[in-house]
Amino acid sequence: MTVTCDDPQKFRHRRSGNRANRAGIERMVTLGERRTLGMDMTVNFNDAWDRLWQPQIVDLATGQWVVLLVLVLGLVLPRPIWRITGMYSTLVHELGHVISALFTGRFVTGLRLGWDHSGEVVSRGRGKASIIISGIFGYPAPLLISAALLWATATGYAGRALGIYALFFVLALVFVRNWPAFVVCSASAVIALGVVFFAPSSAYIYLALLLGGFLFCSGLRDFIKLLAVHTWRRQDIEQSDAYLIARSTGTFATLWLLVIMLLGAIGIFLGFQSIVRLL
Repeated sequence: MTVTCDDPQKFRHRRSGNRANRAGIERMVTLGERRTLGMDMTVNFNDAWDRLWQPQIVDLATGQWVVLLVLVLGLVLPRPIWRITGMYSTLVHELGHVISALFTGRFVTGLRLGWDHSGEVVSRGRGKASIIISGIFGYPAPLLISAALLWATATGYAGRALGIYALFFVLALVFVRNWPAFVVCSASAVIALGVVFFAPSSAYIYLALLLGGFLFCSGLRDFIKLLAVHTWRRQDIEQSDAYLIARSTGTFATLWLLVIMLLGAIGIFLGFQSIVRLL
C-alpha cells in the first residue's frame, strides 16, 4: 500500500513531529537509565554496608593457610618483588608519623615517598613531646596495624576492619605531596574499596589475612633494618627515626631506639596472639 501526500509541508511537519517524539522517548529512556543507575549504586552501597557489618567466621583448611603463607612470604622475601611491595610498607610507616603527629596537635604539611623506599613527613608544632611521639610511631606502625587487622579478623570483624582501612587511605590522600605517594596511596584505597563494594563477604577474610600477614612480616623486616643501622651499618644512621628524634631533642638515640623496639614488641606480641587464635 502506497501512501501519497499532496501537501509537502504537511508531510515534512509529520516527520519533524516523529523526530521530536523519538527524541522525547530517548530522553525518557535516558532519565530512566539514570534513575536505575542511581538506584543500583544505592543498592550496591547498602549491600556493601550490610556485608561489612556481618560477622565473618574464619574456617580455613590447612591448604588455604599454606597458600596464604606462601603469598605473604612471596610479597616480602624476593628482592625484585619487595622493591614494589615495600613501597606500601613505607607508606604505612610514614602514615604512622602522620597520625601520631595529628594526635599531638602538630600540623602536617606533606607526605612524600621515593621509589627507593625513602619517605618523609613534614609537620609543624611546638614542644619536644610532640616531636618524640610523632617520631616513635613510624617503625611500629606496620606491626600495630597488622595486629589490629589480625585481631579484627579473629573476632569476626574483617569486613569492618577493611572498611576503616579503605577510609584511612582515602583520607591520607589529603597529605600526599608527590607522585609516588599518590600512586601507592591511591592503589591501596582502590583495592580495599573494590573488595568492600564488589567482592563477596568471604573475600574479606582473605584480604584481611593477606594484609595483616604482609604487614607483620614487613614490619619485622624493617626492624631488622633498623637494628642494622644502629650496629653494623652506622653509615646509614641518619635514616633512623631514633637518631632524628635524638638530634631534635638533644637526647640519646639509644633511648628512643629502645622505646621504638618496645612498641614494636607489643605489636609482635598482639599479632602473634591473634595468629594463634586464628589457627
